[in-house]
Amino acid sequence: MKSIVQLFRDDAIKFFGIDKKIVSAGRTEYSHLQLQRNIDDWMLLADDDSYIHLEFQTTDKKKDLSRFMVSDAILYYQEGKPVKTIVVYSSDIEETNTTLDCGSIKYEVDAFYMVKLDGDKTYTDIKAKIDAGTPLTKHDLMSIVFLPLMKNSVDRETRLEHSIELSKEIKETEGQLQIQAMISLLAEKFVTDKEILKRLKELINMGVIAEMIRKDEKIETAKNALLKGLPIDMISDITGLDESTIRDLEAEIAS
Repeated sequence: MKSIVQLFRDDAIKFFGIDKKIVSAGRTEYSHLQLQRNIDDWMLLADDDSYIHLEFQTTDKKKDLSRFMVSDAILYYQEGKPVKTIVVYSSDIEETNTTLDCGSIKYEVDAFYMVKLDGDKTYTDIKAKIDAGTPLTKHDLMSIVFLPLMKNSVDRETRLEHSIELSKEIKETEGQLQIQAMISLLAEKFVTDKEILKRLKELINMGVIAEMIRKDEKIETAKNALLKGLPIDMISDITGLDESTIRDLEAEIAS
């Protein structure tokens, strides 16, 4: 979820009909007074100094609202900034209760129902653009990621396969890998059958994604070595990164 925020930023909330400019990503992990860790999906700081909290759900339970309320209350207590929560419900859910009456505390969220988005049309339109060689917009890329949660004439697993299929047509390698990694994470969140999840992951070239992770690890190793004052040629030998890349990292650290 953090990767989606980093890649799309303002476009991410525009996709869900929110007309605000994002200035930074907020914390999504923190501990409350009982030392129980709360982990949110998205937390974004908008330009009006308020937080936008998005949660992605395939269930509609009163306990879910209670959990979101606790997260928002702790964040407000710690940061002193208003928090607006939008719960994005998968196509299995068409209507929900969005309020929680706790006596003195009244809590309300906005609901965004993915069932209102036509997954069949979205898939057809994006495939047509790819076949025609038309560049995909960031909205298109987000649609590929969230396609399995939209209203579809096929089951979610099949639509996940379609998302993977579309992602492989993205020309820019890094963008393709980012989208595929996000689809993989989304599958982990919403697919409960382990065999289906395994098969979906096999459809994605996990070897290439693993290579991205290894490259990130090499970069972190190089940064740590630079901070310790190791020579650039030695760092290159240790990490396998070329010296020009290491010099760029050195300049990044210095700035």
